[in-house]
Amino acid sequence: MKQHEKVKKIAVTGLLSALVFLFSWVQIPIGDVARLHLGNVFCALFGLLFGPLVGGIASGFGSMLFDFTNPAYIAESWITFITKFAIGFLAGVIAKRSAAGRAGVLRDTAAAGVGCFAYVVLYLLKSFIMMAWVEGQVMEAVYTQLITKGITSAVNALCAVVFSVVLAQAMRPALRRAHLWQESTLP
Repeated sequence: MKQHEKVKKIAVTGLLSALVFLFSWVQIPIGDVARLHLGNVFCALFGLLFGPLVGGIASGFGSMLFDFTNPAYIAESWITFITKFAIGFLAGVIAKRSAAGRAGVLRDTAAAGVGCFAYVVLYLLKSFIMMAWVEGQVMEAVYTQLITKGITSAVNALCAVVFSVVLAQAMRPALRRAHLWQESTLP
């Protein structure tokens, strides 16, 4: 890879991380345990558009930076990096390998869906471990919170899939013209 291509990839990854961070702030709190936000839309979108490595790193790093801004989240920021990385990485892997390289709506939907579903599973597993084993909460409270988090996460995931697919289909032509997206050269 030429030096200017490496620099471009690093710059794009940094910009995408900043966008994930920014859109994680666009949120609607759901009680004290959950929130609807737009960050996951961009995690899935960047996996679809820029592949598994750039999409995963931008998703994980941008979300981890968001966690750094809230004392309640900072201790788990490394877990956030892993779980959000999964969205962009899995969406990118599936988007890159399926449908013989064609950027179709069904392929994008499946890719974003797998990435978001994996995130929901990882997030609920992490939440269960933290609440039940680390914090020692009673199981009734854990289950109540998991139900709220599960419903909210499922809505977040559904929104992320729908909006990321729509945005990916709309953005690809412009990214091609700007030489920022080419199916044959995705990482």
